[in-house]
Amino acid sequence: MAPSTQPPRWLELLSKPQVSQAMHKLVTLRAPKPVLKTAIQGFAKIYKIDLAEMAASLDDFSTFQDFFTRKLRAGARPITSGARIVPSPADGVLSAFGSLEASTLIQAKGVEYSLDALLGGSEDADPYRGGTYAVVYLAPNNYHRVHSPWRGTVVHWRYLPGALYPVNRMGIKHVPSLFARNERIVGHCDTEFGRAAMVMVGATCVGHMKVAFTDLACNEGKPGSGLQPCSPMLALERGDEFGVFEMGSTVVMLYARKDLEPARPLPSPVLMGEPLLRVVG
Repeated sequence: MAPSTQPPRWLELLSKPQVSQAMHKLVTLRAPKPVLKTAIQGFAKIYKIDLAEMAASLDDFSTFQDFFTRKLRAGARPITSGARIVPSPADGVLSAFGSLEASTLIQAKGVEYSLDALLGGSEDADPYRGGTYAVVYLAPNNYHRVHSPWRGTVVHWRYLPGALYPVNRMGIKHVPSLFARNERIVGHCDTEFGRAAMVMVGATCVGHMKVAFTDLACNEGKPGSGLQPCSPMLALERGDEFGVFEMGSTVVMLYARKDLEPARPLPSPVLMGEPLLRVVG
C-alpha cells in the first residue's frame, strides 16, 4: 500500500532536527571509560558487531560517537578490483536497483520518487536520465563510513537541507518521497564507469554527515548550497573514504550508463568493497 501524503504525527516529530541534535549531544557526552567500554561491548554483543575489525581499541574511545564512526583496521574490507564490477560503498543491504528511464526511483512497491527532487533540480538530474540507480541501506549497527566504489574525481557537489525522517521500513512505508525530503549531500563524479553520483541521505539521529570534499556542517539550519564546483577536484581511488554517517542511513548511487545489473539478489546484505553491481555483457 502506498503511503498517505501526510506522514503520521509521531513520524513528523521524529523528523524535526532538534531530535537528532539532542541525540548528537547524548552520544558525544564523555563518559567514564569503564562505563563507556561496558556500553559498547553490550551494544556489540546484541548487534553482533565484530570488535576485532576496528582500527582502534575500546580504550581509545572517549564517547559513544567515537564508536559509531569507528574506522576499520587495514584489510578488514578487501575492495573488489574487477574492471566490470562495481563494489559496494558501504556495509548494509542492497535494497533497490532500477532504471532511470522514467527519471523516477522506486522507494517501495508501488511508491516512486523523482530523480529531479532527489538531486535538487532538473539540470543536476539530466546526466543520469536513462541510466541506473542502486540503494544501500545502513542500519545503526553497521560500519558507518562510506567509501568510493570507483576510481574517479568529484567534480561538483550540492547540499540539500531537509527533514530527518527514519529511513527504516516504517519511514519508507509512511513517508512519500522519503529520500527526496530528507537532508542529503550529493557528490557528482567522473568515474571509470562514466558519469556517476553518490547521494548520502540523512535520517533520524543522523543529524551530522561529513564528506571528504567540503567541510560544510549539516543539520545546522543552513540553506541549500546550490550546485558547487569541487575546487580543487577530489581524486578518489576505489575504497577511499567518501564520507561518514553518525548512525545508520542510506546511500543512493546514480549512473549515467544503463548496462549495469545487481551482482547479488535484492534485498541482500553486503559489505563495503564486495561486488554490488556488474556491467552487463
